[in-house]
Order: sequence, then structure tokens, then C-alpha cells
Amino acid sequence: MLDVLAPRRAAPPVDHQALLGEYAAYLTAAGYRDHKGRLWGARTFLRRYPDLQDWRAAPLAEQLALPRNAKYFAHFLFLHHHLRPTMDYLLAARPHLALAGQRARYAEVATRFRTLGRQLGYADGVLSPTIHFLFGVMAYTGKSAAALTAADLRAFEYALHACEPPPGRAIARRTLTAQLFRVRQLLFHAGILPEAAVRAQPRPARAREELWAGIPAPISAVVWRYLDQLATVRAVDTVTNHEGYLRRFFAWLAREHPDVRDLHALTRPHVEAFKCWLQTAPCASGRPYERPTIAGTLGTLRRFFQTLQEWDWPEAPARPLLFAGDRPLLDEPLPRFLDDAAAAALLHGARATGDLFTRVCVETLLRTGLRKGEFVRLQVDSVVQVGGTYWLHVPLGKLHTDRYIPLHPDIKALFDRWLAQRGTGPRTTDLFVIHGRRATLSRVDAAVARAAHAGGLDERVSPHRLRHTLATQAINRGMSLEAIAALLGHRSLTMTLVYARIANHTVRDQYVAVSAGLDARYADAVLGEPAVAAGPFHPGAGGDSAESPPAPGTTQRPPRRSAHRSTADP
Repeated sequence: MLDVLAPRRAAPPVDHQALLGEYAAYLTAAGYRDHKGRLWGARTFLRRYPDLQDWRAAPLAEQLALPRNAKYFAHFLFLHHHLRPTMDYLLAARPHLALAGQRARYAEVATRFRTLGRQLGYADGVLSPTIHFLFGVMAYTGKSAAALTAADLRAFEYALHACEPPPGRAIARRTLTAQLFRVRQLLFHAGILPEAAVRAQPRPARAREELWAGIPAPISAVVWRYLDQLATVRAVDTVTNHEGYLRRFFAWLAREHPDVRDLHALTRPHVEAFKCWLQTAPCASGRPYERPTIAGTLGTLRRFFQTLQEWDWPEAPARPLLFAGDRPLLDEPLPRFLDDAAAAALLHGARATGDLFTRVCVETLLRTGLRKGEFVRLQVDSVVQVGGTYWLHVPLGKLHTDRYIPLHPDIKALFDRWLAQRGTGPRTTDLFVIHGRRATLSRVDAAVARAAHAGGLDERVSPHRLRHTLATQAINRGMSLEAIAALLGHRSLTMTLVYARIANHTVRDQYVAVSAGLDARYADAVLGEPAVAAGPFHPGAGGDSAESPPAPGTTQRPPRRSAHRSTADP
């Protein structure tokens, strides 16, 4: 196969005797006992390939068919950079170069990367093949680990993907990619590579011209100009969402009304027809659009038209086309939270898992109310001490604000344990580093789910639900809305008032007062006894005894029934 690394200059003729002497010294230093057999293999190799580069030109089957001791000599040549292996040979033979290298020349290198890998959280079962893979990279590039560059790794990756190992010796492509990723991580945290590894390169987004193909150019040009202006003040995700909503409308318009070539031709009937289409059209999953999606689409479209008019763009429609009443009303469900028993079970489950990250994650989220994005962005210096109290500095997050919140002593102790386990190996200031990179949001989701399962909770528990749980517990125990808003990082009390609907103390107190009287009344109905002992009758006193008793010898007429009978009447 084609070697993607730059070819070396023609090497001078090899001094076989000097090479054999170097090999003998290596065997002694490495502690091998079978010198005679290994030296015989070296002589066999040199007789067959007087020029070492002839081995590279030999067929793979011939390379694999060499005697074992001759292969040992070839591995020595790889490690001492006298000969570079081909990618075909590395994948087919799978030489354990690390076992040979760590016995002599590269003992310190193997120890250094093994120690670093353990600090990054890799298990020995994962770390050992990664070290072997690193030695393969060193042999293939002809460089030591300290001399490797990002370009060397890219060239190795290119050759790796271009190589097709022979049948019966194939290694899963995913396994090779994972090992190369871990090698990059080790080299980055060792200070050799300048940038951290990226596990998967995201698929590049399609160009605007491709996404908006079929939509009239006068319309798409205005929308793109609007989105460019929006990108100067809003987040990338917000702009992406706006683009999708607007493209949904204008793609429908181009499909159903191809005669509309610019925004001036838009009319109210076009919008009304689009609203009806949204109610029945299937989305990507095949199901109808959900109400929040419809509301987001119509709200974004209305804001787009209003903004064009506010900016006095000549392309703006002549009159308003959408109004506030066009946007469907959304449900306002109360935040889902865990009751006290379920929260206690979750904490017990987190401690029962035996995983430190799971416990730190669950207890921190439940006791601080952090968003999971804020949790993974915590830094090693996020805990500060002011006086005798420890505070947690929450970095800039969803609402572009940071804050300080008091840190519970149990959480401070868990952070200390995590820092001791994390060590100083990771080349990053992120607090929660797993396998050399910042903990992902999906790992936080998995940690909470693991604790919920261990705690015996059947319902799905999300990290954000723990935030709702803390707010509900706080307001139930008398914490003010202002303090809760500061704790959760809300910009306004409007965001916090939703928790007041969960536990409204005024409603509770008045309900308890009313229930006391109702309980006595319901007890009369069940037991058939008056709630208060009968006393002298006071006419006109009101209440249930306001009417006078009938005179002797007369009959009392039954009370007149209401024209609207109660549903409880027989």
C-alpha cells in the first residue's frame, strides 16, 4: 500500500555486524535468556533482506511467514527506528511492541503513559491495548512519543482507514478509531499535542443554498440577511431554530403558491392556509407537529415580519400578516419534582452504586439546583471560601449570568474526594474530567438514571427534575421567592413564581381553616349526631335553627323545593 508519510532519504549500507552487536546488547539489557535463538533469527532476517528496506517491499504473506525469532528481530528494528513497518503488517501481525519496548529502551515511556492513563480514569484493561497502539504509532512514524506531531497522527489515521487487512485478521474499525482517540488524549495531556482529541468529527452542515433550494431568491436573500443580523446578538442555537422555522413556512409557500416571488405578494389568506397545513402535516417522525412546534413556527414568523417593518426594510410586507391570537396557547404544566421519600431514595441509590461520579453528580444537583450544563462546566477553582463559609461559583450558563451559591458541607467533602481522585494529570481546568475530557451531558443523564434505578424508582428521573425538587423543597420550608431566584439563577421572579403554584401557603392555610368546619359537618352526616348540643331556641338567630317550631295541633308544610334540583336528589 502507499505510505502516506514522507519517504526517508536513502540510508547508507547497513553494517550487519554492528546491528547484531546492538541487538545482542538489547537482549541482555531487556533480560531475555534465549540469546542464541533470537540471534539466529536476526541472522536469518539479514541474510534474506541484506537491505532492510527490501522487507517493506516484500508481500505481506512473506512477512507473516517469517520464523518467530526473525519477527522478533524485525520488532527490534521497528522500536529502534532502523525500519518502519507497513500498516498492513501492523494490522495483520498485531505485534506487541510495548512488551518489548518497555523492557529496555522505552521503560520510562511506558510507565509514564500508564500512570497518566490511570489518572485520566482509564481501566487497565483499556489502557494496555492503548499503550500497544501508541508503540505501533511510534514504530510506523519512526519517531519517539515526545516527537510525535498532530500531522503524524493525521497521516497515521489516513493510512489506517485506507488499509484493508486480510480476511480472518480484521479488527473492527470502531476499535481502531477508539484506540487512536485514546492515544491522542494521552499525548495531549502529556503536553505533546497542542489540542485535545475529538471523538467524532461532526458532519458539516449543508450550505444555505442547498437548504433553500426551490425558494425564490428575493425571499431567501431577505431571510438570510435577517438571520445574519440576528446572529450578532443571539446564540447560535437560537439562530438555527429561527432558520428552521422560517424555512418551513417559505418552503411550503414555494410548493403551494409558486406565484409568490417576494414578500410584497404575501397576503393574510396565505398565512391562514399555512396554519391549517400545520395542523395536519406530518413532521420528520411521521406524526403531526406538536403544539409547541406550531407556536414556535408562527411566533418566529410573526417576529420576522414585525422586525422587517421596525427596521424599515423596503422588502417588508405592506401590512401585518400575523397577530398574537394566531399563536396557539400552550399548556403550562407545573414542574415535575420528587417528593421527599423519592428524593431520599435517589440519594440512597447514588450512594449504593459505589461510583464516585454518580454520587457527586446526584448530590450536587439535588442540593444546589444546578442545571446539568452548569454542573459539567464547573472548574477546579469553583469552590471559594469567604469567612467560614464555602461558596460555589457557578460559571456563565444558559442565561449568560454567573452566581455564587452556598455549598453544603457534604458536597464540599465530595468535591475534595473527587479532586483527590482526579489528580493533576488532566491538562485542563475542568473539574469533572473523565478519560481526559470534560464530562458530557449524556454522562450526567446516565448517572442520574443509574441512581434512580439503584434507589428503586420506577419513573424516569432527569437531571432538571432535581432542580425542580430543590426549589419545591425550599419553598415548602419557608424560603422566600427572592432567595430561590438567586439560588437557581433566575433573571426575574416571574420564572420563580411557578414554584409558588406548587406550594401556595395562603391556599394551604385557608384550606386547613375551612376543612376544620367541614370535618365537623361531615362527621354529623356520618354519625347522625349534632355537632353542637341543643340549647334554647332564639328566633331569628340565623343558622340551621332560625325557623320557629310548629304550633301545637298544626302541621308544618314541607319547604318548597327549588326549581333546579340538585344532582344529589333522588
